[in-house]
Amino acid sequence: MVSQSLEKLVAALPTTIFFLHLPIIFRVDIAPARLVLHYKSLHYKTHWLEYPDVAPHLKSLSIPPNAEGTPYTIPTIHLPSSKSHPEAENIMDSKAIAIALEKLYPNPPLYLDAPELAKIEELWLQVMKTMRGVFMPQTPRALLNENSKMYFEETRKERFGMPLGDLEKEVGGDKAWEEVKPIVEAIGAVLKEKGGPFVLGETGM
Repeated sequence: MVSQSLEKLVAALPTTIFFLHLPIIFRVDIAPARLVLHYKSLHYKTHWLEYPDVAPHLKSLSIPPNAEGTPYTIPTIHLPSSKSHPEAENIMDSKAIAIALEKLYPNPPLYLDAPELAKIEELWLQVMKTMRGVFMPQTPRALLNENSKMYFEETRKERFGMPLGDLEKEVGGDKAWEEVKPIVEAIGAVLKEKGGPFVLGETGM
């Protein structure tokens, strides 16, 4: 439940991994962390948060803010204490979560040091920047609950210096799709470097 405190849940289930997530079907910056949990066959429970509740909730857990960008973000994961992990820990950001899970649960491996991963990460950042005028306006329209919709629109208006509708007109539409083509083609080239079907060839992760 969104309204239930994570602290209460942790107290009731002290050995459980909790994954803090928006109650939407899919978001590209959240999906990788969830995929890692499934890839490593880790049992976890999802704790739903609406956008306006993210910062207050994470602050209440005494999580230090991000050094750059948005101070408090999701996904966030709660890792319980264990023999291999003496102190419980709360971690923000999909990549930081993946690194922590790889350290605690090394099998099956993620190959986080593969040079191909760095290439894909850089290209994906370019995709996100190029397509911001497409996916940003569609997020509140198609994905968010009412509790989060207004918050998202107002905070992104502040970030981009214009309403999302204006951002869509300025850098979205056919122009964005044309500009993203060479970036997607570059991702395809990385995928083919080792023959596919995955970036590392026959290795899925």
